[in-house]
Amino acid sequence: MHRVYLDTEGADGFIEIGERVYIGTACLLHGHKGLVIGADSLLAQNITITPYSHIFEDPDKPIIAQGGHTRMVTIGRDCYLGMSVTVLYSADIGDGAVIGSGAVVVKPVPPYSVAVGVPAKVIRSRGRQVGGPASREG
Repeated sequence: MHRVYLDTEGADGFIEIGERVYIGTACLLHGHKGLVIGADSLLAQNITITPYSHIFEDPDKPIIAQGGHTRMVTIGRDCYLGMSVTVLYSADIGDGAVIGSGAVVVKPVPPYSVAVGVPAKVIRSRGRQVGGPASREG
């Protein structure tokens, strides 16, 4: 790990990194309620994982005074997160999933899925097109 920021703010914060995990330069990993990264996963450069969501419902109260929600985030085993991926609150990533560069993950990604875009959407499974025939690539 080179120039990686790890933040475990609060008494119950932790970050657990499995065996043989690669974390690229300039990643920001927050484990306020816990962050687990499974073995054999690859995080490219400039990844942000932040398990915090601000509350902003009351327009008469400053957003900073409204607090927020935080929860544990899990990145499964054998995952690949491409460069500049952002993983937000409530967005666990299943085993074997691939997240394309620049994606913003805002909801869970099933195991062995490929997700891309903003917000990230599953476009296929590893080895199969979503709703289509088996892929020759995978």
